[in-house]
Amino acid sequence: MVETVTSPTANHTTNQTGNYTAYVSADGTGWMIDIPDLDRVTYAAHLRDVEDTALDLIAIMTESTPGASDLTIAWPDEIESTLTTINSAKQQAELAQQRAMDTMADAVVQLKSSGQSYRDIGAVLGVSHQRVAQLLSSRKPISESTPGTLRQDHAKQGA
Repeated sequence: MVETVTSPTANHTTNQTGNYTAYVSADGTGWMIDIPDLDRVTYAAHLRDVEDTALDLIAIMTESTPGASDLTIAWPDEIESTLTTINSAKQQAELAQQRAMDTMADAVVQLKSSGQSYRDIGAVLGVSHQRVAQLLSSRKPISESTPGTLRQDHAKQGA
């Protein structure tokens, strides 16, 4: 005798956008993962397993192959707050790094225009003479540099 089996998706409404939110909460030593659009809850033993476990549940329930872009994880407030702080610090660090590189490139242009060699500039700024050349070329408009100019500068500094 053959049994009729109902699809696991038969008892819930279809998420038209394909985007799901997984609400994560602590549960003893593990993590409960609630996906309201599927009307299902699952469990992950470790934080590192939350995303994969949620994606597996979505795949099983929708008979599809969801990707990470189809899932938004809503972490508990204390984790979300920490992640926000980390992301903000990373953005500030990237901006500071860019400002430092811009300032260094400006210094390279200034020192080179005063007649210093690539090696001397590199020694003062703590970078290689090759990096000095890269920074200088990033600041020179193409119309200002003529073919062979950098080669001549390199030849002069070689001694």
